[in-house]
Amino acid sequence: MDIKQFQYGINLQAEACQVIDRYALQVSEEQYLAFKQQFLSDQTTFYEAIKQQSGYRQFLLYFFVRLAVDAYEEYKLREIADSVYWDTFSDIAIWCRTCERNFGESGINEYGWLKEHVQLRLFKLGRLQFQPIALDSSIEAEDRVLPEGQLVLNVHIPEGEPLDEQRVKQSFEQARAFFRGIPPIFVCRSWLLDPKLTHILKPESNIIAFQKQFHIYACDDSIRQAEERIFNQLQDDPSLYSEQTSLQRSAKAYLLAGYKLGCGSGIKM
Repeated sequence: MDIKQFQYGINLQAEACQVIDRYALQVSEEQYLAFKQQFLSDQTTFYEAIKQQSGYRQFLLYFFVRLAVDAYEEYKLREIADSVYWDTFSDIAIWCRTCERNFGESGINEYGWLKEHVQLRLFKLGRLQFQPIALDSSIEAEDRVLPEGQLVLNVHIPEGEPLDEQRVKQSFEQARAFFRGIPPIFVCRSWLLDPKLTHILKPESNIIAFQKQFHIYACDDSIRQAEERIFNQLQDDPSLYSEQTSLQRSAKAYLLAGYKLGCGSGIKM
């Protein structure tokens, strides 16, 4: 695996490839290995230092591509299918587009998230991403208490693809087979699990079907993730939100009526 193969494999946009190619000429192998060692030993210090640099988001795009290329060898050692590798690291292309939309440059701003991918702590299996975690607090749901420290599979929903109900079910089946030895207990915290979405979406919506996969046990209206995902940015005045899609129109009307959208927590066993 090399950088060119990787760029092609995740369908990285041309401008992003140019950024990576430029850094590949500027950063020596010794410098890259030094950055990698610092990243692996003390990520907080690493990020603090990198963010002092001009254009650090572009450097982080190059850096995470290099780390992803390095990760391929470990995938092969663990006999993980190439399809899982490409699906997992397609997130770099997604977050690069998000960075361009939000900051006007091809780069990476979600560095705290992508560290999970390059350290093989998160995998995309079909439509969904899964991350083995130990619960940091107990969960009481469905007449059962899961204790603090219980090993579960944290579910994430990457953007960019329809949340097709059949593909979602297939992802859960893939996860059960992929994470052998880990109990098939799935937890998810997402705006997609806010029960109030039933007020603005049709019953046959893919999002509503996704909610039905989980027992929703909590919702936090102080987290405005739904607004951020639906409208791509936050506004203090909901009248300023755009209405380019039916979801945006429904969500905006709901917010203007004085209601809130939050972030739900659910469990699937």
